[in-house]
Amino acid sequence: SRTLGWDQYPHGRWGDSRNPSYGALTDYQFTRPRGRGKKLQEEWAVPVKSVEDINERFMNFCQGKLTSSPWSELDGLQPETKIIDDQLVKINQKGFLTINSQPAVNGERSDSTSVGWGGPGGYVYQKAYLEFFCSKEKLDQLIEKSKAFPSLTYIAVNKDGESFSNIPTNAVNAVTWGVFPGKEIVQPTVVDSASFMVWKDEAFEIWSKGWACLFPEGDSSREILDKVQKSYFLVSLVDNDYINGDLFAAFKEI
Repeated sequence: SRTLGWDQYPHGRWGDSRNPSYGALTDYQFTRPRGRGKKLQEEWAVPVKSVEDINERFMNFCQGKLTSSPWSELDGLQPETKIIDDQLVKINQKGFLTINSQPAVNGERSDSTSVGWGGPGGYVYQKAYLEFFCSKEKLDQLIEKSKAFPSLTYIAVNKDGESFSNIPTNAVNAVTWGVFPGKEIVQPTVVDSASFMVWKDEAFEIWSKGWACLFPEGDSSREILDKVQKSYFLVSLVDNDYINGDLFAAFKEI
């Protein structure tokens, strides 16, 4: 999430996984303002008859045809996402269902309207990053393709906790940082396995408590969403080359 009014730095979901606030999920976390709940009902309670219908929902969100998502508290895409929305549409069409993303940024001014944060006078940097759901088949293809791109690192986990990764378990990867006058380097957003494993519980829960719940009990749409929830993997993919990298290259022949 990105806000031009950030006075300090962005607060993503990635923090210290040892913090006491990491705990069990509650139903309170799935309650929504009435207006947002109505928008989700209008845009996402559309009959789901196949996996292709699911892909289409995610594609429509990336194209700006939908303004809500069960996985986002925000209205529509953020300005920085529009830099890569064409690529996002293509990979969602292939079944890589994105719920979070950011483009690479190399020394943009901190007051940039699309990628800026932290107040004036600084410069911001970020690694291209994707977070998405996909089938085991798609994951296997992506892992194989990523071997040709040594700057790519990934963490993948399913609902039951089966996981795959090409980084050490205790590795912490800064994906956003900023340089401001008279300050140490600000490093607000990191990706690490421990935090990701905590977040995955909520991310998978949203399939049922955020989307399937919009349909009546016994509806066939619920069955399809349930199958996806139980079989798909949640994947974090980072391109550590924020100058010359191409995060989307690994998807081109899948």
